[in-house]
Amino acid sequence: MPSPSSPYSLTPGRAIISRKNTIAWCVAAIVLLATVLVWQYQNKREHDAADREFTLLTNDIALAIRKRMIHHEQILLGAAGLMDASGRVSRDEWRIMVERLRLAENYPGILGVGYAQVVPPLTLDAFENAVRAEGFADFAVHPPGPRPFYTAILYLEPFKGRNLAAFGYDMFSEPVRREAMQAAAESGETRVTGPVRLLQETHGEVQAGILMYTPIYHRGASVDTPEQRQRALRGFVYSPYRMGDLLDGILGSRTPGVRYRITDTAAGLEFPQLYSDLTPDSGKALYQRSLDLHFYGRDWRLDFASTPSFERGSVASPWILLLGLAAALLLFALASLLVLRREQAERIAHQMTRKLRASNEALRQSEERKRLALQGSSDGWWDVDMQSWQFMASDRAWELIGYPPQEEAHSLHRWQSVLAPQARHELLSTLREVMQSEQDTFSVETRLTHQGGQSIPVLLRGIIQRDEKGKALRVSGTMLDLTEAKRVEQLKSQFVSTVSHELRTPLTSISGALAIVNSGTLGEVPEAMARMLEIAESNSQRLNLLINDLLDMEKLAAGKMKFDMRPYALTELIDEALNANQAFATSRDITLKREGDCHCWVRVDSMRLHQILNNYLSNAIKFSPAGSVVTVTMQRLGEQVQINVIDQGEGIPLAFQSQIFNKFAQADGSDRRQQAGTGLGLAITRELAQQMNGDVGFSSLPEHGATFWVRLPIEAEDSEAATRDASDTPGAVLVLDDDPMIADFIALIARKSGYEPTTANSVLEARGYLKEHTYAALLTDLRLQDGHGLTLIRDLRADQTTAALPILVVSAYCEEGQRLLHNGAAEDSAIAWLDKPVDEKKLVGILEELLQRARTAATR
Repeated sequence: MPSPSSPYSLTPGRAIISRKNTIAWCVAAIVLLATVLVWQYQNKREHDAADREFTLLTNDIALAIRKRMIHHEQILLGAAGLMDASGRVSRDEWRIMVERLRLAENYPGILGVGYAQVVPPLTLDAFENAVRAEGFADFAVHPPGPRPFYTAILYLEPFKGRNLAAFGYDMFSEPVRREAMQAAAESGETRVTGPVRLLQETHGEVQAGILMYTPIYHRGASVDTPEQRQRALRGFVYSPYRMGDLLDGILGSRTPGVRYRITDTAAGLEFPQLYSDLTPDSGKALYQRSLDLHFYGRDWRLDFASTPSFERGSVASPWILLLGLAAALLLFALASLLVLRREQAERIAHQMTRKLRASNEALRQSEERKRLALQGSSDGWWDVDMQSWQFMASDRAWELIGYPPQEEAHSLHRWQSVLAPQARHELLSTLREVMQSEQDTFSVETRLTHQGGQSIPVLLRGIIQRDEKGKALRVSGTMLDLTEAKRVEQLKSQFVSTVSHELRTPLTSISGALAIVNSGTLGEVPEAMARMLEIAESNSQRLNLLINDLLDMEKLAAGKMKFDMRPYALTELIDEALNANQAFATSRDITLKREGDCHCWVRVDSMRLHQILNNYLSNAIKFSPAGSVVTVTMQRLGEQVQINVIDQGEGIPLAFQSQIFNKFAQADGSDRRQQAGTGLGLAITRELAQQMNGDVGFSSLPEHGATFWVRLPIEAEDSEAATRDASDTPGAVLVLDDDPMIADFIALIARKSGYEPTTANSVLEARGYLKEHTYAALLTDLRLQDGHGLTLIRDLRADQTTAALPILVVSAYCEEGQRLLHNGAAEDSAIAWLDKPVDEKKLVGILEELLQRARTAATR
């Protein structure tokens, strides 16, 4: 019996808070304190980095505004130069000049470029009559009223839309405009107004406006003093701007995470604010800053505030705290266990000593592996002098391949010796091409041989220094160990494959049940439920397609996808694909058509070519407007034939075109995109085409649709297709699956295709049917409750009466079944394989092909 003072006499709760457990509490406190300090340090680093990024962003915005305003001044100076050189510029000449500037493309935000002429009061009537004589019968300088002189807008291009409201306006009549015009005239330099309301604000949201003026003087007049410049004033070249449009044209999407306000700081302005997208909460922003801009006689103040999305990136990950808390709890539990079980530990000291030594060694090895892994995450650097062929590398670079640091330079051949033999030729060829090209940078994966003999994958990135003739003088770069990245990629692939396989069986049950209900086999579906059941079936089919995409990508990456390559008439395959997508096209009000014909045969896997064409056609239908046409054409290219799928959609954005065939690539990657999908379809399409000795590609101009193509080698010309004996009837088939719902679903598909199905839910039941009846084919799952499908298949093949029975395996474990059944032996041509979930068209097509092979074999 333990004594009253023994820790074993205490209840577990009191033992934990007793003084004997002080060490455990100290350990937990130290770990928690260290976690908080690490989190605070990381939080400060993130905050400092965000502050620097915010400063750079705001500086870039201010610089972009300044540069754009300088560019606009250059436009006005060019127009002023035209006026100075020509003396008098006609309205057509002014229009041609402005059109050549292509303002909408090159300077978005500018409303136009105009010319305002100084008109003395005595010549006002003559001026108005001259303009009216040009065809503007209602022309008049406005606003009316006597003034010392007038500055009427004579030219303003583009002369349409909003700009028509400003024609003939005397800008000198308005105080804010007059202040800038007077300053420009007296100084001879470009000036900008304060905020005004433009005459162009004829419709839509009213924005603050500004105008930029450049004065023009009479040729030959003295302009040395402000008074002389005022007397010699001929007019102004100017541009009006709506501030919101101007800033959108200048900055566009260059302000992620930043809101800003622009204010004219001149005194006495009634509405000094030029633009603002600040919100009421911007005053509480974590990052705020103000900048002053001074140009063209105005002082602007830019106030910046960060957005919540920007600020979220400046906070350290909460995982640090969670992991620290978990570590503290774990160590506390371990320390408590050690302290409170000390007497028991003493009784088994000898055993624990051995285990402790083993644990310490394992811990040492684990810490050593962690140290090496951390070291391996950093890059090594290297440098090659192309003149002397001398090579140098950092300690880390040598360490990656197991060699001690070597400070002295070596011959380049020393480094080439560590290249893995299987990668040496490819790497040297690639580097030779880079050296001979005009590229300045490169990035290439290769493998190096470790001192211990193993091969290490690495990423080499480098920059090339060249002379004026383009000859490479020096190459420098980094080396990154990809061992861990390759391992993670393999684990990710295995995870996707495992999860997708596990989803297939329940998804098949769901899809099958919904199909049976919606078909009316179980009775008429109430109208109130019909729509919801249709949605459920549609989404289960969509999930089926997503899982198939993931599995196809994993099979292609692992080289496990098998292809049944046979010659087919190309036109027939295309017509089948068009028919298969006709219902989808009709639901979207899209017309499908094929133009032309190609009397040739191609050697392909028909199911995989259908997959390629279905990907192309479904994408074309999804991204085409209602009422448009999707066209399929064929063209001969020497020994190849090219199939084109042409749509009339919006085309592919230029920024996205370089990655369209990449995995998970989508032009709209947001969670609110209009078209759903995994982004794997086109990546799978490319892999499938390459496996069939073909190629894929596209051509597209934004707003002008897209053309996706696949090229395949031609097998033969005008071959005669094998025809099916019309007298053959489908016959009876046996469906075996331990899930009654899936069995009924497969039977329903068989019955719709003309077969007479019988269902069995156990191996025992199936054996009984096979003894009593003769079937044209057996459709079976593999993993059954009372046995395995492979055992049944082997028994059928051993029996002379069923040795040639066609068998279609419908299972989520087809790969495993094929490997176990054949085990290196030749494949049985009377057995076909179909992965779950079940696709109706695939099942019928594979079953018909299987029966056709059986009939062909029987006639030999």
